[in-house]
Amino acid sequence: MKTTNLFLAAMLSFALMSCNDSIAATDLEMSSELSADQQLQTMEFTSDSTSLSQVERDGLILMREEEKLAGDVYAYFYEKYALRPFTNINKSEVQHSNAVLRLLTYFGIPDPALTETGKFSNPDIQALYNKLTADGNTAENALAVGAFIEEYDIADLRKLIAETQNADIKMVYTNLLNGSYNHIKAFTRVLAGRGVTYTPQILTVEELNDILN
Repeated sequence: MKTTNLFLAAMLSFALMSCNDSIAATDLEMSSELSADQQLQTMEFTSDSTSLSQVERDGLILMREEEKLAGDVYAYFYEKYALRPFTNINKSEVQHSNAVLRLLTYFGIPDPALTETGKFSNPDIQALYNKLTADGNTAENALAVGAFIEEYDIADLRKLIAETQNADIKMVYTNLLNGSYNHIKAFTRVLAGRGVTYTPQILTVEELNDILN
């Protein structure tokens, strides 16, 4: 019995160390990312502010709502589960949303974002917020929802980058895309530390592995 107890204690200690290592690595990456995000808030835009296509305008409006969606969902989950990755990544999402707002202002596009947390102008984004917060009914499910949100962002950002030739928009979107790569790494790493392997729902397994590796 004593040997069994020692074995269980050792396994628990190993699991806790793995989880803590995952969170520590995430914290280090997030610190670097937030520094890069902050630079976005002061960068000067130089492109023609009157030359956007409707596709580019619609893309900016969509990304403003999507970044708010991510931030609001992570804030909700942090309040519910108090897991540090949610508050760290929420800070980054706020910076990303503000960067898109700067572009909207620069190009004279009205801001679609509502000030109230969890409320959205886009009915599809509102329905997605409602579904995702409901789906995160355990800590592990909430972390998986986080990974899904980053998949969702990655797919949309890749599409929007391909649809624009505007240098300022490409610069901001590329920063957001790199952030989403970091975020999905963080969520899948913490899930792995809890013994859960994340299965992608939008990206292929190969695409996800390319990002993680």
